[in-house]
Amino acid sequence: MINPLPLTVPLLWRETATSFTSRLAARNGLSAPDFCQDFGITFRGVVDRDPLTLRVIADLGGVDQDELAAWSPASVGERRLNLRGHIFLGKTLRNPETRGCPVCLREDAQNSGLPPEQSMGLRGHWSVPHVATCVRHDHPLVFLYRDPHATARYDNAQHLASLSTAILNGNLDRPREHPTSFEDWLEDRLSDGPGSDWLSGHPLHAASVFCRLLGIALLRLDGLRLDHIAVESRHALYAQGFEVAQGGEEAVRRALVRLQNLVETPQDGPKKIFPALYDRLSHDYADNPDYAAFRRILRDHMASSWPLGPGDELLGEPVHERRLHSVTTAAQETGVDPRRLRKLLVASGLLAEDCALPDSWAVFDAAEAEPVLRDLTVLVPAKEFRDIIGASRSQFDLLVADGVLVPALETSETKSVWDPRTGTAFLTGLLRGAVQLRQPQHSWEHISKSAQRLKIGPGVIIQAIMDGRLHRIGNLEGRTGYAAVFVDHDEAARLFGSEAPPGHSIETFAKSVGSGPPIGLRRLILDGHTPATRAINPRTKSEQFYITPADAEAFHAKFLTPRTMANAYRRSWQSLRVELERHGIMPFRSGERDYGRIFLRTDVERYIKSVTEMGT
Repeated sequence: MINPLPLTVPLLWRETATSFTSRLAARNGLSAPDFCQDFGITFRGVVDRDPLTLRVIADLGGVDQDELAAWSPASVGERRLNLRGHIFLGKTLRNPETRGCPVCLREDAQNSGLPPEQSMGLRGHWSVPHVATCVRHDHPLVFLYRDPHATARYDNAQHLASLSTAILNGNLDRPREHPTSFEDWLEDRLSDGPGSDWLSGHPLHAASVFCRLLGIALLRLDGLRLDHIAVESRHALYAQGFEVAQGGEEAVRRALVRLQNLVETPQDGPKKIFPALYDRLSHDYADNPDYAAFRRILRDHMASSWPLGPGDELLGEPVHERRLHSVTTAAQETGVDPRRLRKLLVASGLLAEDCALPDSWAVFDAAEAEPVLRDLTVLVPAKEFRDIIGASRSQFDLLVADGVLVPALETSETKSVWDPRTGTAFLTGLLRGAVQLRQPQHSWEHISKSAQRLKIGPGVIIQAIMDGRLHRIGNLEGRTGYAAVFVDHDEAARLFGSEAPPGHSIETFAKSVGSGPPIGLRRLILDGHTPATRAINPRTKSEQFYITPADAEAFHAKFLTPRTMANAYRRSWQSLRVELERHGIMPFRSGERDYGRIFLRTDVERYIKSVTEMGT
């Protein structure tokens, strides 16, 4: 054991180990890194809460090691940190910007005979981004300083020296704010651990993020958007979401229904109805098990109330078959007037007589209704058929000229010769496995526009989609039917023209197969696990990797990704991932190299085969 130094500082309430070390070093006339080096340890070890390093600091400062570590985040690997038993991503707690309560810092200085920079300490809970108010003084946490250098940032005595006058003079003070119910809940979890409420049954960081995302969505009930809220006021969104979420799953579901009732049609898209909430849960947190319960709630809500069909997606997963029809989608499929169809559905018991939902949201079981709808189907005129498939007159005429669409009857005696089911089958074939597009950026073009640029008929592109030769198909939000079908023009040009590169870029291919950030696929190529072709980019004139059709075939022969698994086995990729993890089947690795969400096909197929054999 090391004897305490003659010159020490007291450990403050909730002070971090880095803050204490920085003040102890300053008390002895050194920077924190130099101080640690003099005693054979590193300041980085203090930052990561290394036990042996903290023992040295505790001995030198004459404080209890457990108390020194109590409010300091510890590295637990994979860029994650543990603070008070709660797991956070490293970048969540280790923000370049440091916040604090100026009243706490002023009291530190006033209660000590030491210089301000040696007496003012940073508290552990100030680094949690969900904390906005000082629990002791009801004062908003304010920006103190910014330092992008990870280690230098924590030598706070060096930074606070230049701020001490402003802190002591009250220049950083703000009007006091009463803590919200969310902040009370957050404080209880940080100080005492989880409570008995429903929200406390979920990881702290994920539950807090969910409250904020739900709060953003709930703004729509007041006709507001996030950009209507001043940045300094946005922390109130946590409380808005918490007021609902603390009521449990049923309260959250009721809120989702209220939001959904604000719009007339599902075609507005889930990102408009549940802004940020849907986007984050379906993409950013799709593979994070901490958010699984919140994804399930939103998924179950949509699965039970949205008339989703091929071309749509459900939390990032492509929909392969329709499970629910709405009066609107059934009317399009049968050619029957919605008002008449609704009466027939009620009479057949498929739709409740007291259902007050508009036609676009009044849903019923598609499989159960199939025999009834089949008997009701009527032929319609060309204009109505065009409306059903969402095509303009010129687009429709080109599809007919190319033989893509053929009337059910060849006759001049009646105009009603088009079968709506033909249109439904046409759109289903085009949109199966399509990705959702918020905006047609980069090389996305509507089929008709892409065909026009290539000087070919749209039927050529459509046949390539149906044959599986064109893979990058998009479904544009806010549009319906044929008007929503986009293709990657670069991919189409590789098949039918000469104005595009010889293959997909790594970034485009990674997105198309859902393998995660493109850096993983690039590593896979560089390490020789899958082929790629070097070629000159016709636009930049620089050499780069491309995934040609042959390269893609080699990749798919060896590997599977969550998206290609979902398409191959017609299963939710989240459920598949959980099953694979439970049976020890993890993404492909070579040593410590991380390649993203890429699995060996042989591993997955062996597991699927074993499950199938057990079932038989």
